[in-house]
Amino acid sequence: MIGIQFVFTLFVIKIHMYKRHIVRILICCIVNAVHAGMDLVGETKKSITIINIDSAEINGWVVKAEGSQDFHREQRLGDLVYLSSKFVNEYDCSNKQVRQLVLSIYPESMANGGELLNDTQVKDWLTPGTGSALSMLLLKACQGLQK
Repeated sequence: MIGIQFVFTLFVIKIHMYKRHIVRILICCIVNAVHAGMDLVGETKKSITIINIDSAEINGWVVKAEGSQDFHREQRLGDLVYLSSKFVNEYDCSNKQVRQLVLSIYPESMANGGELLNDTQVKDWLTPGTGSALSMLLLKACQGLQK
């Protein structure tokens, strides 16, 4: 009788362990589906940057794409303190320049916590500094055009 009870207990423990693995696998699948189309641009000492190449609009040598940036430390813009941003940029692959079309900032990582700012004023074209997040975005956005 004790042997059967022991085997049954092991069986229950095994099932419980498999449930954890199944839940983990499901969570991974859901996270991947949510981020479908998002490409990791890179990580700097300051942030992690992602761009959505799959939904990018291409007009000649100009790529319009949205993306996001999660910062490792709180950032400040005036009185606003934020940890993440979402943006829409245009990338001029011919002239190697970038301009911001839209910028939204959020108090929590992954654009959570409610939008603190939504800047829709189109900025001037600029040439990003070597090794900057903007230069990595430009390279990633233009990668498909350089075939």
